[in-house]
Amino acid sequence: MKTMERKATTIVAADVVGFSRLVAHAEEEVFARLHDLRHTVIDPAVTAEGGRVVKTMGDGLLVEFPQPGAAIRASTAVQRAVAAHEADRPEDTRIRFRVGINHGSVLVDGDDVLGDVVNIAARLETLSPPGGICVSRSVRDMLINDQTLTITGQGMQYVRNIPTPVEVWQVSTGVEGDSPGQEQRRSDRPSVIVLPFDNMSPSIEDGFLADGIAEDVINALSRFRSLFVIARGSSFVYKDRAHDVRQIARDTGARYVVKGAVRRAGQRLRVSAQLIEAATGQQIWSDRYDRDIEDIFELQDDITRCLVTGLTPEIGAHERNISRSKPTDSLSAWELCQKGLAEIDMRTVGSFRNAYGLFKAAAEADDTYALPHALLGRVHAVRVYSGRSTDPQKDVAEGMKHATLAVQLDDRLELGHATLAQLMTIQGREADARDALARAKALNDNDALVYSVQTFINLFQPEPDTYEMEAAGLEAVRLSPQDPLAWSFHWMLVMSIWLRDMELGENVRHYLDPAARLPGAETFVHIAVAVTALKRDDEVAARRALENALAVRPNLTLHTIQHAFHFPKWPALVAGVAPQLEALVSMGLPRD
Repeated sequence: MKTMERKATTIVAADVVGFSRLVAHAEEEVFARLHDLRHTVIDPAVTAEGGRVVKTMGDGLLVEFPQPGAAIRASTAVQRAVAAHEADRPEDTRIRFRVGINHGSVLVDGDDVLGDVVNIAARLETLSPPGGICVSRSVRDMLINDQTLTITGQGMQYVRNIPTPVEVWQVSTGVEGDSPGQEQRRSDRPSVIVLPFDNMSPSIEDGFLADGIAEDVINALSRFRSLFVIARGSSFVYKDRAHDVRQIARDTGARYVVKGAVRRAGQRLRVSAQLIEAATGQQIWSDRYDRDIEDIFELQDDITRCLVTGLTPEIGAHERNISRSKPTDSLSAWELCQKGLAEIDMRTVGSFRNAYGLFKAAAEADDTYALPHALLGRVHAVRVYSGRSTDPQKDVAEGMKHATLAVQLDDRLELGHATLAQLMTIQGREADARDALARAKALNDNDALVYSVQTFINLFQPEPDTYEMEAAGLEAVRLSPQDPLAWSFHWMLVMSIWLRDMELGENVRHYLDPAARLPGAETFVHIAVAVTALKRDDEVAARRALENALAVRPNLTLHTIQHAFHFPKWPALVAGVAPQLEALVSMGLPRD
């Protein structure tokens, strides 16, 4: 048996965007143009940087370079030259390449190279925008000191046939575009530019820290598929320049501007930030963070997470307010989803119905858009989790259909994977649910909903891990304390203690009281408040809580409370508060 050698090398995978469509339109012409590009653009660029073409695959190339810098220089030159070559042609007939680059140890089989390094390069290529370049962490780390490059983090991404997520970075070529059919959705999403943070301290070192925080915020925000984040290369042109946010909006198309400042006083650091609506200059949100300077990298990570978890709910709330004020028939698919989210947050029978209709309209408005299908799946899951479903089996089946389609349309949308995890949990598929949750968390570990789903996975187990459940609930609260679903984060903390102690009383009040006070609290939260009030003989508080519960769900009955929920421990939990529930019947809770 032949023993193959190993060597460290840099692999470039390149592919023509929309090749089948182009060939179907004009086969001979496309092949002729590709032949011309090979000989006049691609081969000379590869040779100039010491590379070699390993093989061609009809619509793509596999190329080897001695090191990442050479691969980046050649790939950037090719992308720019191809863009110039095709510039005079109609947009839908232009040849454009996607490029993925990875570095590591490969197996050498004659002239061929094999192994995971090659496979990952090919998968990175599929994540690249047309005209763009995506690279692995190993490539980024080897080029981190190259000041001529703009490299932006795209987060952890799951890619086909690779079991673990890959950390993806995008190298700016200056000629990146959108995939066919993507431009409208990109323009619909709120666009955000994070300006370089001002260094208000005399130390030059603090200037590097300010830049590092701004860059980390850009990278973290880019992991939210609901946002379009302006790349660092475009935002840092405003460094050390006076600027008017309205002019920045005109220059970049940004809807929101994030500004910040760093100030040091001894061993204390203060970071302040503002979120501004670019078109009007109106400040939407601001906050400041004071920290002791110990581990500078840990400090930077802490500040970044605080900023991101403050910014994203505010942008979402502002977008929902804007869409709520517009007539439905004039809304884009993105805006229809935002209006639907505003409805579902109200937690009434009518708002659930309205939200479902809006998400369905969004899916029909753009049949390639993943978000509305993820949201439709979530509505079906929420119906079951909230005890509203009259046919849980049907809701789960419909929800799975939508969530699966969402993942097929956009495998990088964490909400699709999180929704799948919720629905698989109801089906009793814990292992599959945890796999889906791991994918969601790898894509965006700053999304509070991902940790909320982790609490539900435990809720539906015969013997739940209440400590894991409580830790996940606390992380959701920490990540998004002002979230429209914050009441549910607190409620799942109540459930973790209730399941652990099999007792609902003073032991849960530090979580239950905030859950009941927060907007959108469901009816069962108020019933739990009433039960705990009766246990401490506070009939006035119990009556008030019962009134709140019936206001949220006027058709609530004792039978609903006893039979609406479908997780294993619920019968035992409800049996433990049977005397208090009977007392609520005497106060006006309908029995059936």
